[in-house]
Amino acid sequence: MHFDLDERGDWIVDLGELARKFGTSTGYLQHQIRLGLLKSFLETESDECEGRSRITVRAGKMAWQGTFDSAGFLIGEEMLPEALATH
Repeated sequence: MHFDLDERGDWIVDLGELARKFGTSTGYLQHQIRLGLLKSFLETESDECEGRSRITVRAGKMAWQGTFDSAGFLIGEEMLPEALATH
């Protein structure tokens, strides 16, 4: 998985790849987006992890978290337990 930067400097990701992370379809994620239920949070790490970014994406009661290097390549990921996904 790879994130690219758009012309504004925002990260973009292929919705099909994200759907596979959730074990669902792109249609489901698109529906979640239309309802305003797909949420994402981006954190930029500092100190020893400079240049890395961590994104958390929540869809319903599920959440996926990925860590990306400064070039946008996925270097770590996990599905968060439901208790953490809903907070």
